[in-house]
Amino acid sequence: MTHHIRGDSCEASLTSGAMNSHAPGARPATSPATSPTTSPRRIPVVPVVALATTALLQTVQFLSMQIAGSRRGMSLTEVLMQWDSQWMTLISRHGYSGFSMGTAGQPGGEPIQWQSVAFFPGYPFLVRTVAAPVRFLTGAEITSGAAVGVSVVASFLMVWGLGRLAVDVLWPRARGMRGRQDDATVTPAGPVTEGLLTASAGVLALGAPMAVVYVMPYSESLFTALSVWTVYMLLRGRHLTAGVLVFLAGLTRITAVVLVLTLFVAAVVELWHWWRAGRGADTAGRVERACAAPVIGALGTAGYIIWANRQTAEIGGYFAAQERGWHSGFDFGVATWEWVTTRPLNIFSHGVDDGTMPGYAISGWSMILVAVLCAVSLWPLLTGTIPWQLWLPAVAVAGMTLGSDGIMHSRPRLLLIPVLFLLLPAVVRGVRAVRSGAVRRPWLAGVPVVVGVTWCVAGTLVSAAMLVDFAYAI
Repeated sequence: MTHHIRGDSCEASLTSGAMNSHAPGARPATSPATSPTTSPRRIPVVPVVALATTALLQTVQFLSMQIAGSRRGMSLTEVLMQWDSQWMTLISRHGYSGFSMGTAGQPGGEPIQWQSVAFFPGYPFLVRTVAAPVRFLTGAEITSGAAVGVSVVASFLMVWGLGRLAVDVLWPRARGMRGRQDDATVTPAGPVTEGLLTASAGVLALGAPMAVVYVMPYSESLFTALSVWTVYMLLRGRHLTAGVLVFLAGLTRITAVVLVLTLFVAAVVELWHWWRAGRGADTAGRVERACAAPVIGALGTAGYIIWANRQTAEIGGYFAAQERGWHSGFDFGVATWEWVTTRPLNIFSHGVDDGTMPGYAISGWSMILVAVLCAVSLWPLLTGTIPWQLWLPAVAVAGMTLGSDGIMHSRPRLLLIPVLFLLLPAVVRGVRAVRSGAVRRPWLAGVPVVVGVTWCVAGTLVSAAMLVDFAYAI
């Protein structure tokens, strides 16, 4: 118990397992270790706050999208069931070749699987599994409801994981108590601080621009949750668990290759430390697990691409199908550069009622700001504020996204992971500053509220503009 830490001493005293009494005849306090049945149970703050934050913010998102959609004569279902949502729910109901979309899948049209293989099976399979108990109630509404439910639950798991990262990893770093990355000692934050950190992480994630995709039938919430917990397990030294999570992520999105890369680098680091320490037998098991993790993690992505190649062999395989159907291929940023240099960046260039120009501007600014964020993040990486296990997948996702061609309007949602991972350390340091300064300046306690509300309002406006007013796919 870290009673000596300023700002958390009162919290620590409330959660201490033993309290001394000096009254005459009083029995000495019993140690929880000697009498576990008498030790008080502490409420699991992080998951409880994560659940409350997710419920509150996503309820606000549903209401906001319903209000925004009503301006265009759209119901909430119509707002949420656009673009990739249709693909995900159709694949969940019919598989990769049992439906049509436009002329694809129709007599005389090209096979639908030439386009549908772009969507990895993890999310639609999970939706199909959740909807299975009520499969007798046929209809798209059942699948859509199951899909939204899966996304909401995955969002909760994502916020829970971000809270654990903030409490167990980033808070000790912000207070200068780094230690070993896999040190599973008592959390140095008290329950109040744990709650603040988790709620702040939830606001960062669910209030972000385009965070509406976390409640839509998109794979963003599931993939981000798997990514967050992968990084957490890696930082706690649980390499095999991280490998299994990456395997599942590899069945969800091709972006999982950046997680495989992270596991590979972690294995190299473990090998290097083991070699320099004299190749001791006592640490060989840890090294073996670290080396096995990227192999396990790569099986998900590799297995699906092998299967997809067989389904699209006539047109050259999975990557040819991506290029043919979605114009998606790695071009080292040529298409991104052309977009940001030729499209208007003024959101008011043709008035706010024109859904096209604001959408172009939002897409362009999202790419520019994330590129700047990646560059700025080098300093906290070098100073140890952000661990490389958190930094590497964030920057790799940004590089993979900005370095590829494809639908530019989807960039605001595809770049959410870099935003979450790279801003989370700043959020933690902000909580630390408020906790340490609010004693002398009580008005500081209101700063996080103002910042959080502003962030959520801006994020909701962007989400509504891109999903309701914008004319093209996100």
